[in-house]
Amino acid sequence: MRNLKRSLSLSLSSVMVASMTLIGAGAVSIDDFTDADEIVNTEAVTTMVSLGVIDGNDDGSYNPTGVVKRGEMAKLIAVMLNGGKDPTLGATPVVFADTAGHWAQNYISYVANLHIIDGRGDGTFGPNDDVTGSEAAKMLLTALGYRSDLEGFTGANWAINVQAMANQINLFDGLTINPDEGLTRDNTAQMLYNALDTDMVEYEYVLDTTSATITG
Repeated sequence: MRNLKRSLSLSLSSVMVASMTLIGAGAVSIDDFTDADEIVNTEAVTTMVSLGVIDGNDDGSYNPTGVVKRGEMAKLIAVMLNGGKDPTLGATPVVFADTAGHWAQNYISYVANLHIIDGRGDGTFGPNDDVTGSEAAKMLLTALGYRSDLEGFTGANWAINVQAMANQINLFDGLTINPDEGLTRDNTAQMLYNALDTDMVEYEYVLDTTSATITG
């Protein structure tokens, strides 16, 4: 089955081939960050930074304890799906009322049009709000092909259903988090890293010619 490694295949191959000589080859290493000693998920951070999915900060730090915002998570997923590079977005329509003029507007619209993210239910997205572990997991699950309407990722129990599926496919492996709280940059890297080895979902539909209905 396909997985997100396909989207990052060329970059991932380069990283894996050079995995034992990252520093010697001049590739990105956690040692390049001024706060490297604060990073817990070292392999995940090194890999995701090397793949171009996550960037360090302009001051040379990684800020592993900083909490990722919802707009930032939208960008991470857009870049991840585009092989570690910014997708060519052009002028994208404003999908949510509170994203017009926001730096992540195009990324948010891009992944929204792919049905990967949802808003708050009131026409807003909350791009500057902290992304919780459950919200990040839901975005990754839908990026992997899971349909929110079929898996119960909407409605009152969406978070419970997301957490159950995330645990089932090992999306939370290596993480000790409260999924209802904001997700740090360190833990975000680990969740993205876990998603690389997770199979993408493909639904099969059966046409009932007697009743003229389609079931999944």
